Formats: sequence, C-alpha cells, structure tokens
Amino acid sequence: MPEYDLRQVELRQEIRAHILSGRVDEATSLLNEHFPTVLSGPVAERTTLPSAEGIRIADAIPYISPTSVEPIHLVLNLRILSFIEACRTIPLPYPVHDPGDTPQQTPIQVDNADPEVSLENQLALLSKAQKLLGLANTLPNARERELYLKELKNVSGLLAYKVPEHSSISKYLTQERREAVADQIHRAILDRTGQPSVSSLELLARHTSTVWSFAHQVGAKPRPGMPIPPTASPTEQKEVETVPPFDLERFLESR
Repeated sequence: MPEYDLRQVELRQEIRAHILSGRVDEATSLLNEHFPTVLSGPVAERTTLPSAEGIRIADAIPYISPTSVEPIHLVLNLRILSFIEACRTIPLPYPVHDPGDTPQQTPIQVDNADPEVSLENQLALLSKAQKLLGLANTLPNARERELYLKELKNVSGLLAYKVPEHSSISKYLTQERREAVADQIHRAILDRTGQPSVSSLELLARHTSTVWSFAHQVGAKPRPGMPIPPTASPTEQKEVETVPPFDLERFLESR
C-alpha cells in the first residue's frame, strides 16, 4: 500500500479513537486539518480514485451510506456529542475493559466542588446548549430541524442531574453513542475521499441477495437451464415455479 494511503488509514483510525475516547474537539481538529470537506464541503464534490482495472465494483454498484454524510448533520452530531461529554461526571475509559479487571468508577464529588466553579461550568454548558439550538435552527429542512430540536431537548435534560449517568436519560452517556458518531464520521471520510465504505465482496453479496429476494417477491420465473443458488450446476436443479431467495450461507457451504 502506498505511503499516502497508509497515512490516510492512520488518520482515520486516530480520528475514530479520539471520538471513542470522548475527545471530540481533537477529532474535529484533525478532520478540519486533513479532511476539511467532511465538515464543510458540498456532498457532490467527491474524489474519484484511479483504478488499475478500470471501473470498480463500487462504481458499478453504487453504495448509499446508512447514515447521513451531510456536513451540517456531521457538525451537529459532533457538537452534541461534545456537549454530552462535557456533562459527564463518571469517566468512561476507552478501550472498554472487562468490569472485573478494573475498579468501579465513582462520580466526581459534585457536592464538594467550589460553588463558583460549579456555576461557571453550568453557564458554560448552557452556552453550549444555546449554540447547539441556534445551529439546529439553521437546518433548511423542516423535518430534520424538528428531529434535531427534539434530540437537543432530550440531551439538554442532562443538565438537570448532578450525576446524569444515574439518571433516566443515561443512555446518552454510553459508549454506544460514541460508536455511532465514530461510525458515521468514518463513513463520511470514506465517502469524501472516494473510498468504498464496504468491501467489494460484501457489496456484491448484498446486491445479489437484494436482486434475488426481489425476484422471489414478485414471483419471477427462472429461465430454462439457469443456475439457481445455492447449486452452481443447472443439472442439479429441480424445476421451480419462482426463483428462491438468495441464501448466502447455503451458497458458501455448497462451494
């Protein structure tokens, strides 16, 4: 692999590690420095990488990311995660260790904190929440704006608890939340740099499964002599009224 490509992989891994560790500002700085179009550029502008074989499978079978790669959505999700991390009172280390191997984390002693410092922290969090609200209100799509405003209303509830990790909305402070944002950012980087988000093999398997499942649903009949998965030879097939759905596991076992 060329040195440039290796460096790109290292940067993506570093950004992901920052997000998974709750260091959102550090991840954002790396994105702005090395992948500036992820958080600011138009989605239509993508880099097409040359291929020695000509057209790639990823070009022939377009892949749509399951999560948004719109810059405004990515910025909002990163800032919301940053706000959540600022509300955290119980450290959440990464990598996550076996609970039996590490001592249980205890909350920061909020009651014993300097009142002036606590007030300053609360004001800083309120300022973050207000800025997030203002950013969400700039969304041009009314439905998206409504969804984000609802999300911000729920997340802002963390301010009501001294130890939000023990509250009814502690789900926002889990590692899964970090992972979801890290995965979305990773897909967005690959999308902007012209890299496939999934391997060619996985893309082909998904495409084949979808096509055969659709053909089965509409009752498509196979042409005479056409191989039917999972058997490769048409002579081993029985006459069928409609094509069966594609079963990848059975297909692999038959090879």
